[in-house]
Formats: sequence, structure tokens, C-alpha cells
Amino acid sequence: MITLPEKEKGGYWTPLEKEWRDYFLSPITFLFRPFSGAANAITFLGFAILAAAMIDFFRFGSFERQIWFILAAWLTDFLDGPTARNNSHVTPFGTAADFVRDDVLGIWMLAVSFLAIKANGGYASLYLLVALTLLGKFAIAAAIWLYGREKRRERPDQPFSIFFHEFIMKDFVTTVTARIHTFILAAGGIAVIAGAAWGNPYSELGIGLLLLQLLTLGFYLHELFEAQYEDKAYRLRVAFKEKINELEERRRERRR
Repeated sequence: MITLPEKEKGGYWTPLEKEWRDYFLSPITFLFRPFSGAANAITFLGFAILAAAMIDFFRFGSFERQIWFILAAWLTDFLDGPTARNNSHVTPFGTAADFVRDDVLGIWMLAVSFLAIKANGGYASLYLLVALTLLGKFAIAAAIWLYGREKRRERPDQPFSIFFHEFIMKDFVTTVTARIHTFILAAGGIAVIAGAAWGNPYSELGIGLLLLQLLTLGFYLHELFEAQYEDKAYRLRVAFKEKINELEERRRERRR
């Protein structure tokens, strides 16, 4: 099986961003080294915080408290990856759980944002921005599913457990563009909710951040859909080089 090399998948900025984030967080992640499941525990702490946020909102309807719940949940996303990499505890299950936690958290944050916009006066522009952002979340999920389907077609006889491991650990790469998009999305959503809790200036900040994240969303979707064809192009290049080498070898044999 010929797959695109890791250095070509990640490009230049993605490995650099991971390296620097892991380096700066190493004093914290070092504390978790004795615990092999620490990274997964941090991921599931994010799920627990998210569940608490939902229960709290349905009981009290406090936008201010949602800000702190959602911020704490996003911080678990910032920490679990470096904890896993720095301590050599990266697993397919933990990586997949990280993706799911981020998606559920993003959808919940946007749902609260809709209610926050209504509580703060119902700005049509903000409704549109949040709706477009929510559609973008579903577009990202669709792009990842299509990429997974493409990879599955390449190795249909492979047991699903092995395929899942290889897809999560080797095929799919979270790029620096995805990290930037997630950061701006989180900041924009929190700012929109803060507008309902603390006033209009935060809503205006949320508009600016959500507009910016739509731009980064476009780049991220381009990367995801492009990934479906990069491996094919690489395999064609490898096959072409092999054919050229084979013809060269035949030509040399004839000369002998």
C-alpha cells in the first residue's frame, strides 16, 4: 500500500505548530507522564464539562455561566493532544474521541449562541453568521466522511479495526488551518454568548470573529476535499517513476 508521506501531508506549518505547542505545554504534560490514560481522561473531562453545561443551562438558563463552562471545555481540547504526544500515549480511540468532543462542543456552543442572539435583540446578521458556521461544521464532517470512504475503497478487505487505526493515525491529519479555525470559532462563539451576558460590545466582537472564522473555514474545507486526491496523485507519481526505472533497466539490459 502506497500512502502519501507524513511530511507531505502535514506540510511545513502543521508539524511546527504541534512541536511548539507541545514544547510550551511540556511542563504541564510532564505531570501526567505516570498515567497512561491521562490524555483520554482530559478528553472525557471535556465531555463531562459539556454535559454539566447542558444540565446547568436547562436548569438556570445562565449565559454567563455558559461562558465559563464552554471555555473550560475548549481548554481540554488545547491540552489533551500535547499530553498524548509528549508522553507517547497517542491512541486511535483517544484521537477519535477528541474529534467527537470538539464537534459536539462546537454544535452546543452555536446552539447557545442562537439563544444568546435572541436574548440580546435578535440581530439578523448574527443569526446568519451562526447558521453559516453550523452548516460549515456539517460540511467538515461530510468532508472527513468522504475522505474516509475514499481510503476504505483503497483497502476494502482490511478488517475495520485495522482500517480505523490506520485512518485515524496515518491518513487523517489535523492541520494548522484547522487549529486556527477552531480557535477563532471558539472565541467568536464565546463572544456572542458574552453579548447576552455582558452587553453589545461583545456581540460586535463576535460578529468580527465569526466572519474571520468563515474565511478560515473555507481554507480548511479546501484542505479536506483536496486530501481525497493527494494520495491518488502521489501513487500515480510513484507508479510513473517505477515505470521509468523499469524501462531504463530494460534499456541497460539490451545494451549488455
